[in-house]
Amino acid sequence: MPRSSPDPGRRSRMPSERACSPTRLAPGMLAFAALLALGWMLAAAPPARALVRFDFEQKYFRHPGRQVWDFSIVRPDSLYHIFYHSILETTSHASYADTIWHAVSPDLSHWEVRGPVLVTASGSSWERGAMWAPSVTRDEANNRWVMLYTGCDANMNQRIGLASSPDLDTWTRESDEPVIVPDSTQYVWSASATWSNFRDPFLYRQDGLWNVLVTARQNIGGQNTGVIYHATSVDLLNWTDVGPAYVNDGPSPALVLESPQYREIGDWHHLLFGEFDAVGVTILSATDPVDWTMATKRLLDAGYAPQLDTFDPGIHIYSRLAPYNRPLGAGLGYVVRLDTLRTAVDGAVPAVWMPHPLAADWPLRSGSVALGNPTFGDNPRYRGEATSGLVGNSFFGSREYYPGPLSGRGSPGTMLGDAVTGSLGSHPFVVTGHRMELLVGGGYFPNTCYVALVDAETDSILRSETGHGAVTMTPREWDLTDVRGRLCRIVIVDQESSVGGYINVDEIVELDAGVAAAPPPAGSGLTMLAISPNPANPAARISFHLDAPGTVTVAVHDLRGRRVWSDGPRERPAGAAALIWPGLDGNGRPAPSGTYLVRVIDGRGAALRGRLTLLK
Repeated sequence: MPRSSPDPGRRSRMPSERACSPTRLAPGMLAFAALLALGWMLAAAPPARALVRFDFEQKYFRHPGRQVWDFSIVRPDSLYHIFYHSILETTSHASYADTIWHAVSPDLSHWEVRGPVLVTASGSSWERGAMWAPSVTRDEANNRWVMLYTGCDANMNQRIGLASSPDLDTWTRESDEPVIVPDSTQYVWSASATWSNFRDPFLYRQDGLWNVLVTARQNIGGQNTGVIYHATSVDLLNWTDVGPAYVNDGPSPALVLESPQYREIGDWHHLLFGEFDAVGVTILSATDPVDWTMATKRLLDAGYAPQLDTFDPGIHIYSRLAPYNRPLGAGLGYVVRLDTLRTAVDGAVPAVWMPHPLAADWPLRSGSVALGNPTFGDNPRYRGEATSGLVGNSFFGSREYYPGPLSGRGSPGTMLGDAVTGSLGSHPFVVTGHRMELLVGGGYFPNTCYVALVDAETDSILRSETGHGAVTMTPREWDLTDVRGRLCRIVIVDQESSVGGYINVDEIVELDAGVAAAPPPAGSGLTMLAISPNPANPAARISFHLDAPGTVTVAVHDLRGRRVWSDGPRERPAGAAALIWPGLDGNGRPAPSGTYLVRVIDGRGAALRGRLTLLK
């Protein structure tokens, strides 16, 4: 059995309804200001010209109109690629899947379907019945990508095929025949049978050889027993069976073990699979694979067909099929959900980490409105109402109650109702764009149900939108010209409990040019922010560069967005500039240890920002 880690390479616009004069936030929002620290820690400081976007998308892969089934994810550079078989939402069983599809994403939340890469119609008779379960990895020696997949004949007898690609977009079968077929004298398999188990390959490199694990069944002591077939190869075309990697020793040994995945993390070897016709992903963990046993199995979660990838050191992406009830009694649907798997330092005790889906962008959360958000899918339409007009798979609806498959909350079409109240607040950001677009729907309650751009230092509302008395969101736009350079955040407030007291929001996007936009500041040239030492004790040098003379303000904020210390506005000549923050607040008292936000802004609105840790 494997002793070292598998190859990591698997590895119509409307004007604003109202632009408020500065007012103060509702007291309920201020009570949560301390949580902004979490938002800043989760959000890496972007470049000076970076623009913000809050679109509520979650880490799911969903193919519109189709159910997603067994899959494989790779990331050759900064782009994730998912390969999967699927069926139409209205198709009754995944055995009808006849195509391997391909989609890409920069962040595991926003996906683009590129199209099919393999179809049964172009294959030989052994794979004309169905095509399932791609397993993709990099073949460095031959400068290509390779895929093992399951092919089924008309009677669903399963074999393993091989395809290759130079670029992950164009795939070619490497053989007209299957490259792996089990020995029918050793395994419960026959080309003349109906439904012979031999599927779901997991391909990896180890000790200079290709390895594959496959779902299979053997007759052991007169009992048809589920096993994980294990074979090795030098060239991917010729394979040697080295004996089962694992034999089902549980109380139901006849259950085959589907979609096997093997990973070594630290000192521990982990085998993940699904037990046929049973709910959830099973994991076996041991410091030696020979000690794997169902007696110590654990249920990771209620998903299916797991995949575990480590694209970045120490970050284990755990993805699996996530079933959910389709609306209006239409049966089950399936998408891929992606979270992370956390372990002890030595790799033991894996557990799925599922943070609140709003946590990364919205650290301020109060009341009940966050319980079912962001909503997954078009909940109002599922109830027979008008469409919400969402973009992508998710939006914020303060009365909704379905954050998605495996969330443990709600179901398609359910809602908390108009009476629930609460608020969201985003992490702070420096306004660098010229305008902001957003989608807003819901009841018309300007003072109690709104989305707003707020000054993070003063809590003054700078721009605000409310609904228009309808479910469907409509486009709104804010001119940001006069607030560029300010430290701001977005808040969504629902303090209205009467009928229609809810708000829908989606696609809050800051833009750098276009309608109502002034030209970018000319000749600013504010660049090269550096902070040293960092961490500092007790003083830090803040340096930057000006390509042209200008007025500059340097400010230090705490993680709640409050200004701690500032210098300027001050006229500065072109060239390198520097100043010392002595580690004091505006009253000359020592600032406490912690993380601070440094902002350098010129008179034209261009800004730089960074983070500084103060140690005492």
